[in-house]
Amino acid sequence: MENSCFDAVIDVPPSAEKQTLNALLCIRGTKIPASFFFYGQAKEEGKGHFFVMVQSSQPLLLRWMDRFEIEEKGKLGILGKGKVLNPLSEKIPPKKIKKRENFLRQLLGDEKQMIFAVVHYRGIHGVTEREIISYSPLSRESILRFSQGLEAEGKIRILAFSPLFLLSQASFEFLCEQIIAFLSRFHKKHPDELGASFARIQKRFDLNPRILSLALRYLSREAKIKEIENRVALFDFEISLLPEEKEILNQMEEMCLKGEFQAVSLKYLKEYFNLSTKKLNVMLSLLIERKKIVQGKDGFFLHSRWLEEIISKVRNSGKKELTVSDFKKMTGLTRKYVIPLLELLDQMGITRRRGAIREIL
Repeated sequence: MENSCFDAVIDVPPSAEKQTLNALLCIRGTKIPASFFFYGQAKEEGKGHFFVMVQSSQPLLLRWMDRFEIEEKGKLGILGKGKVLNPLSEKIPPKKIKKRENFLRQLLGDEKQMIFAVVHYRGIHGVTEREIISYSPLSRESILRFSQGLEAEGKIRILAFSPLFLLSQASFEFLCEQIIAFLSRFHKKHPDELGASFARIQKRFDLNPRILSLALRYLSREAKIKEIENRVALFDFEISLLPEEKEILNQMEEMCLKGEFQAVSLKYLKEYFNLSTKKLNVMLSLLIERKKIVQGKDGFFLHSRWLEEIISKVRNSGKKELTVSDFKKMTGLTRKYVIPLLELLDQMGITRRRGAIREIL
């Protein structure tokens, strides 16, 4: 991609250092007017080596380590030489110059260091294969080889291979810390909610879904967070219930165990226990999280103990196949509840539908 702004390292006499140097950029046999804005010295022991941002008078297609010369306007001879480090730059505020200098210092290394520098600098947003190819003269094979080496060293994570998608390990750890901090603030602000929705977390961090999904899976495996009804919460978070609400929760579990949930609607439960829709959903979600009840399709709730008994009956029936009629006799349920229950067993891997029958796995 062509760009008229890039970062470079230049070797010029110390006397040439100033806030802005207006000169000619000599590259590929062409002389282009350009302005050189000095960041700072590139090497402490090497006088005359400076990091600069170059603003050329026309867009250029550049790559990392492209070489050029600098010629003063109206004078003969070359003032100095330079190498492109960051071909896709932009103006930054003074407070970010130190970070930019550190980035450019890393880019002075070899190809492997360059890839790591770019991935690390991009932070939690990661870097795509296309971005690195447009940034450097490396082939896809070379980028893959260097990336695998960096992953083996624990410096980056390869999130995808075709095409490559890379994220630095430091950025990944930082993201995980930020998610934990976000959820902690969320629980303090919304103590009566089960957790933050995926949509809310995605909006907060504005990330590639693959990166966010990886972080959430990792935090879940590490027992730092938990998923409740498509919401995410800190692992040790519990909604505080009043004594009367705890009693309602026990009554709801008992109703489900007796099978009474099958005969009533959610509207009835709201009215019977005098609950708002939000509070009812919280109560049901708590029962699901505590593995007291299981929810099937169409709001079909079952007590987990009763469901385990049904699964045991199916597996110990001596049958290899199951019809809807067989299942009705086995459970004593009407067709209205038998079908969603069979679909739930399909989802759980207990049975597998084959036409009009179920194969018992």
